[in-house]
Amino acid sequence: MYKKAGYVLWLIPLAGVGLFLWWGLSALDVEDPVLKSPEGLAVLGRRTTFVLKAADASSGLREVRVTLTQGGQEKVLLTQTFPPGGEAGQEAEISVTVAPAELGFAEGPATLTATARDRSWRGFFQGRTASFRREVVIDLVPVHLSLEGVNHLLHFGGTGVMRYRLNKEVAASGVRVNGRLSPGYPLPQGEKGEYVAFFPIPLEPAVPFTVELVARPAVGEEVKRPVPLTLKPRKWRHDNMNLSESFLRQVAATFQVQHPDPLEAFLTVNREMRRANHEKLKELCRHSHPEPLWSGAFQRYLGKPMARFGDKRTYIYQGKAVDHQTHLGEDLASLERSPVPATAPGVVVLAEPLGIYGNTVVLDHGLGIFSMYSHLSRMDVQLGERVEKGARLGLTGATGLAGGDHLHYSVLVHGEFVDPLEWWDPKWHKDQVQTMLAVKAAAPAAAPPERRKSSPRPKKRGR
Repeated sequence: MYKKAGYVLWLIPLAGVGLFLWWGLSALDVEDPVLKSPEGLAVLGRRTTFVLKAADASSGLREVRVTLTQGGQEKVLLTQTFPPGGEAGQEAEISVTVAPAELGFAEGPATLTATARDRSWRGFFQGRTASFRREVVIDLVPVHLSLEGVNHLLHFGGTGVMRYRLNKEVAASGVRVNGRLSPGYPLPQGEKGEYVAFFPIPLEPAVPFTVELVARPAVGEEVKRPVPLTLKPRKWRHDNMNLSESFLRQVAATFQVQHPDPLEAFLTVNREMRRANHEKLKELCRHSHPEPLWSGAFQRYLGKPMARFGDKRTYIYQGKAVDHQTHLGEDLASLERSPVPATAPGVVVLAEPLGIYGNTVVLDHGLGIFSMYSHLSRMDVQLGERVEKGARLGLTGATGLAGGDHLHYSVLVHGEFVDPLEWWDPKWHKDQVQTMLAVKAAAPAAAPPERRKSSPRPKKRGR
């Protein structure tokens, strides 16, 4: 009996030691807390609020601390201690509001740091930590946007050019026509803050028709300025195209459209494929060289003009109108398989079959200006190749939805088709484009004022 009692007496302290060790190990913790950085936080405005998320699965949160540092100056934005909240496994959401100017920070880069600490005994009872550092930009100065000029000869279906000035860099800027933004670029060789934007003008007047000069800062609301434009109307030609049974079957076979009705197969190509081709071109033209790669008017292919830009086409089948489309380029016919020259210096951004347009080459000329050469029988350039004005891009042909050998030539501004005739016209280019791209000459320094020579005083005569 005494032996059993002795065992019990030994077990009690052992159990106590085990319990103490278990509790101590638990208190030491084996996992760091979790601290989630706010997504998309890159800029701090005059007053910015963001949310941090923190948690600790084992011992719970003890403290979250947030600081902002710039040029050796550090300020504490928030110190939050737990409890209440922050129990083991519980996620805490901490709202942080920062007004950089009130804390003495200036515009420019800064570092945001956050640290979460748990309740464990790690680090001599300081607890385990998790932290992150994020480089941010402090943006305090409001955006000022001013219009410097716009080309004066504007037609529906043509190209507009606007020049403007910004007091600081912004996330995006440019000209917005009926809700679609054409981005601007720093004016080549211009002063800092000077920008130029080319923008397409719709073929038909919309109601209402709105044109705005806009700037989107990194934080805060968009700055915009309405720009009234005087546009000259255009009269577009109308043309009927009769569709024969043989042509419909040829289209269905060429584009491998599996449909029992040849007319429906043609309409699929003429509508759906055309729309998809235009969407691809818009996506292709989203990015352009930031400098103009061309100078002077574009070179015209020496062929006989056939279909013209802006032609309204009505497709007739068995005496009925079955479709309507607008021709968005110039069709030029010459000898079969004639060499096709580059209209201006540029970079090849497409050299492959493009649906209804057949074998197609697209050149980027910079500042959002592109030229397109379609229905080619052969392509002689490769993607990424830089070509000079007049360089051979390929040979004319009848690939795609073409009725015979010819070149379909288009000009695009930020992915929208515009009238090529303007770009071929040296006078239009000189008056409407070159004047907007011209850098203003610096005013000569004022000459120092000349010293006026004092006239000699008359000598006094004796009386």
